[in-house]
Amino acid sequence: MALTIKTPGIHWTTCFSASIVELFRRYERSRLTSRLYTKTMRFDRLPFSPQLIHARWTLGKLPSEEAPSLAQDALECGYDGKNVRRIAGLMRPDHGDLLPLMPGFLAEIGVSKPLTDEEAAWMLARLIAKGISEGRVTPYEGANFIWRDLVNQVWPNQQHPLLPFVAWASDYEDCESYSDRPDQRRREIEEEIVKEARLLVPSE
Repeated sequence: MALTIKTPGIHWTTCFSASIVELFRRYERSRLTSRLYTKTMRFDRLPFSPQLIHARWTLGKLPSEEAPSLAQDALECGYDGKNVRRIAGLMRPDHGDLLPLMPGFLAEIGVSKPLTDEEAAWMLARLIAKGISEGRVTPYEGANFIWRDLVNQVWPNQQHPLLPFVAWASDYEDCESYSDRPDQRRREIEEEIVKEARLLVPSE
């Protein structure tokens, strides 16, 4: 079954096989359970990116304690301004410390235009997909974040173009229960996640 997908900055066609449809069904069943086979997303593996900071801040995915090091990175990359310098000098800030500074900080690094949650989620998904395709982010780690932190929170209970990542991450967790060669199966799943990631990354 072919599906043409149009999203901001992306226009691609993907094929959903019967096995993918089955994975979607398995995903729906998995939502009823509370499994903790997760890894923390390591955003420090990705290159410095104002867009990455903007998307994470919009979605509440940027811990306050990371802000000073990101501001220091911004200074090293040539972005300067009073808000960049103030955040760079903060010691263990909390969310309240950042709230009055972040609008100016984002403007000083060139990303002042507000994002909707949907726009920020797509931006973050594409940046993670690029990290997967470049080998900076492990396939399961990236797919798991797209599943739990983007699709589940921004597009819950919707048929969405990012569902292949959800399906593969779910299968990665479940394969030990049905495969007699789970390690081999996980390697196969990782290859499929990389393929999906390459589809999501815009051509340059």
